[in-house]
Amino acid sequence: MGTVITLDRARDLAPRDHARLRPATLRVTIDAGLSDDPATGLASIHVRVSGARAPVRLYLYVDGDLAGAWGDPDATYELPLDQVKPGRHAVTARAVDALGRWAGTSTILDCTPNEVPVPA
Repeated sequence: MGTVITLDRARDLAPRDHARLRPATLRVTIDAGLSDDPATGLASIHVRVSGARAPVRLYLYVDGDLAGAWGDPDATYELPLDQVKPGRHAVTARAVDALGRWAGTSTILDCTPNEVPVPA
């Protein structure tokens, strides 16, 4: 005949390495600041995505409005300061990968004249 194993015993024999079954966590990081040369009138926003399955789609929002979208998971977006008013602005980056997972992060970009930007 054969060996009969009860269901509870079969569960005990199953591998318990559940971490291998879960895909890596999708992470988004963002660095934003004003250009070193004030004459350029640009803010530099660098976005990195890790743990994503390609292709990846990135979306960048400034004060809730879509500012740009691209597919490079490690890219810099140049934001012309004449497109935003002086003051503090919420900058949000969101990424979606091929598995449909998404992640995002936000920071504050200070575009106040004669001040050093301070990430929040």
